[in-house]
Order: sequence, then C-alpha cells, then structure tokens
Amino acid sequence: MHTRSLSLLSVLAAFLAMGTMPTSTGPSPAASASADKPTHAGPNPGAGLVQQMFFLKKMRSDVKRIGLVWKRGAANQEKKIEQANRAVASIQGKLYVGYVEDASSVAEQFRLLTRKHDVQAIWVIENDGVVNASAPQKYLIKNTIKEGIPLLAPSQDWVSAGAPVAIMENNGSIQIMLNEQAAEATALDVPEKYQSNTKLVAAAN
Repeated sequence: MHTRSLSLLSVLAAFLAMGTMPTSTGPSPAASASADKPTHAGPNPGAGLVQQMFFLKKMRSDVKRIGLVWKRGAANQEKKIEQANRAVASIQGKLYVGYVEDASSVAEQFRLLTRKHDVQAIWVIENDGVVNASAPQKYLIKNTIKEGIPLLAPSQDWVSAGAPVAIMENNGSIQIMLNEQAAEATALDVPEKYQSNTKLVAAAN
C-alpha cells in the first residue's frame, strides 16, 4: 500500500471542524486534565494522545470507556495521566487506569478493567519496561482479541507482534500502523479518507 503524509495541521483542523477538541465532561475516574502535546522521542514516535484518541474513535465510533494499562511510577506519570484524561475527554469518553507493579499484575488489571469497568478499548501509551515485556504484551494482545476490543499500542513492534493498531507521528505526519487481521477481529475500520495514511504491518508470527 502506498502511503502519504497527513499534516498535523489538517488533523487539528478536523478537530475544530467536528467540535472534538478537548472539553471537560465532568468528573472522571482519572485525574483532571491539562492540554496534550505530541511528544518527540526519536524516529517515528507515538502520536500525541489526543490524536491517538481521535483516530481510534474514527476507526470504532462506539468506543467511550478506555482502559489504560501502565507501570506505576513511570516517568512524568501524573502529568501524562492528565494528558491522557484530556484526550479521552475529547471523544466524550472516560479513562480508567490500571496501574501495574510488575508483569504478573498485568492480567489482574486487565480483568479489572474489562469486568468491573467494562472498558471498550485497552490503551498502552508507552513501552514502560513492564507492560511491553514479552509475556504481558502477548497476554494483552491475545486477550483483547479474544474479547473483541481494540488494543491501541504505543509502537509498531506491538503491531508486528499482533496488536491491531498504533497511531504514529513522524516529521509532522500521522500514520496508522495496522494489522489487518487483528483490526478485523476487534471491529476496527479505517475510514476511506485515512486509508492513504495507513501502513499495513504483517504479524511476525
């Protein structure tokens, strides 16, 4: 598939046109929000959190309850949780955070998020050294697909490992990294207008 760059300015213009820029939706299970800005952490980093939620919503419009799985005590965590909360508020959703202490607690938090909070998507916003370890990564990929809920991954290597999608930013452009089989299994559908910005990533196994 040929890919073309989508200007971040175009994305932000789309937010304004649709009225989906971050707004307060009242109390949330996460901390109160502050403005989100894309981070630049080397080549092809994850897109800004607002952009990730924007495209997730475009690919599956029914998603409102988002479960974030993250290592407790990660760098700048409080600030990033505020940003993540703001991003989810921009799609009129709610954010639930499942903090994990180590790899063994990932399954417990996943069950809590899916059974108690009935989340409709799992979000991993960075490779934190715990959640992205081999066993937790495989667990989340396998069980989100089993539950039929999207896993929004932080990097292309997750998509290569079988996760359905990662939203990437590189040199001012947005690209959707998509595993077609996993996307189909979790009811993700890339709108036609964004297909030229989609790169298909084959699973490694």
